[in-house]
Amino acid sequence: NFGRTFTEILSNPSFHGRGYWIPPEPGPGTEAILRAAREGSGAVLVTGHFGQWEAGRAWMKSSGIACAGVYRPLDEPELNAIYLENLEFGGTPIFPKSRRGVRGIVAHVARGGIVAILTDQFERRGAALDFIGHPAPTALVPAELAFRSKLPLVPIYGIRQLDGLHVQVVVEPPIPHSTVPEMMQAVNDSLAAQVRAHPGQYYWLHRRWVKRFAAPR
Repeated sequence: NFGRTFTEILSNPSFHGRGYWIPPEPGPGTEAILRAAREGSGAVLVTGHFGQWEAGRAWMKSSGIACAGVYRPLDEPELNAIYLENLEFGGTPIFPKSRRGVRGIVAHVARGGIVAILTDQFERRGAALDFIGHPAPTALVPAELAFRSKLPLVPIYGIRQLDGLHVQVVVEPPIPHSTVPEMMQAVNDSLAAQVRAHPGQYYWLHRRWVKRFAAPR
């Protein structure tokens, strides 16, 4: 799955042109995204390295919805330029995973923008939250953004179908606002449920857990 997904991302215009994604079913999460786009009120979308994680932004672009993204720059400059160009085809702006990027995201949602964030990356200074039964250092930024700005925090996934080509976009109901750690734990639980249902679609090579981890004091 990962090889196919990364190939599709590096040829994003072709992926968009084929239109192999299946739109999400109507529901509270889908309506929250549509309302945020319609009213310019902002939203924070969360997903992980699972299935075709760019399918949600492809669906939004086809629906006339601009959705920003976040990425970790690749070490190889030429490949990074290709990678970034293809991500930008799915929606702009694309923010780097850095302090500067976080400032850009904050300003973007403050202006009523929508942003999609992959939340399953190792975060050394993150909170020790559970993910599939083990403590996983988790960044709290997505929940902090949603909580402080009173925005919907919406899980969104692209689940690859049995033919290997079509991708079902799934939008879950917004995470209820509570405390920031509780909201991010709910985000982890949402992704964990999808991984358990479709274990072959998760990028297991990604560093997510460490044997010895303690949250910073």
